[in-house]
Amino acid sequence: MEIFGVNFNFSDNKKLNHQFHSFANQLSVWYNNDIPPKLASQDTRFMLELQKQKFQSLGLDVKVQVGKPAGHDPAPSSISYSDNVFVNSSVAGNKSITTTIRDSQKEIYNKTTDSVICAIMQQPKEGNIPSHDTPLCCPNCGAPSTLGKLESGCEFCNTKFLMDELYPKVMYYSIEEAHKSGTEMNQLLKFMSVSALLILVFGIVSEVVNGRSIGVFDIIPLLFGGAVVGVGVWIFFMFFSTFFHMGKDLRGAGKTASSLQFCRKMRKLDPTFSTEYFRDKSLSLLKLMLYSREPQELTVCQCDKPIPEKLREIVDTTYFNSGVNKYSIKDGVCDVSLTFYMDSIHYHDGNIRKKSDKIRMSLRKVIKKPTDLSFSIIAVTCPQCGASFDAAKVKTCPFCSSSYPVEENDWIITDISL
Repeated sequence: MEIFGVNFNFSDNKKLNHQFHSFANQLSVWYNNDIPPKLASQDTRFMLELQKQKFQSLGLDVKVQVGKPAGHDPAPSSISYSDNVFVNSSVAGNKSITTTIRDSQKEIYNKTTDSVICAIMQQPKEGNIPSHDTPLCCPNCGAPSTLGKLESGCEFCNTKFLMDELYPKVMYYSIEEAHKSGTEMNQLLKFMSVSALLILVFGIVSEVVNGRSIGVFDIIPLLFGGAVVGVGVWIFFMFFSTFFHMGKDLRGAGKTASSLQFCRKMRKLDPTFSTEYFRDKSLSLLKLMLYSREPQELTVCQCDKPIPEKLREIVDTTYFNSGVNKYSIKDGVCDVSLTFYMDSIHYHDGNIRKKSDKIRMSLRKVIKKPTDLSFSIIAVTCPQCGASFDAAKVKTCPFCSSSYPVEENDWIITDISL
């Protein structure tokens, strides 16, 4: 089913499901044993490495255990979007996530939640073969290279790869807390039990103080009355809790109109523009900024203002929603301002705090040529001399010293605030 140029596929794709579960397991191994996920793209590995470096600079040891969810485990679902060469599939599935954070002295955070992992998997479109000049990093040694060179043998480690060994790649992933089924009933039973116990204790104490004896037929009404009071308190609690969660889930809903207007305009200028791809790309850039110890040294960062200290406190995030504040397109250059609604883990003065954050970020891109879904900042080709290099770590070509125009191929960050 195609809507606004995006192919929605909710079928049970066994191959995608297997790849999704494999990546989830590899992610767990990364956090616990420092072995990079084989299915992760170099950009995704770079983001993970930045996050781990930030943990270490703060003196934190973070472990994330990914396991099977409690209760029913439905098969992952997928949504696909493509250009002329590549297909990106957004695959989401349930997992149990246990996050443990320790400082040099003690454990300061531990939480297990049923969560949804969403992974963006990229592979060549059926019947299409990417160009041999497509920039890729060697999966073995990580050196910047091209598809053709990797198939004939990496010039740094001599490892040869087949096409199906290089794809799929997980371009981006996110983790969101899942709604727990049966939670309301468990809460109701707890409210009824606690309330009944409190009313019973109060009634017994009151009778004893007044010199009266307590019989079985006195206890039953107290328990029943306490349970009824518990139901009333639970209804009151759920009333306000529902509005709280509705407000949390609907954050950014007011920006829907401006977001749709922006996407329609971009599709007119660039037929390959994908709303899903833009969302994933902007989230990936946001995480690079949050997880880097020195975000202003990143090639994709061209911010004039200093990065706010509050942003530097964030060590992990959960995405809820995002929306376009405003945008402008002039002389083939697009500037767009976004707001991200996140639940973040902050580390400040030795303490862990979980907060709901509203992060604003401005992006810029030259939109004169179609979007390239395969573009990687880790492996770029110099337009002057044709050499491949890692543009995430150096802003000029190490072979000819030419500045690399990132904004002609990818979005760059021009401002970020909290």
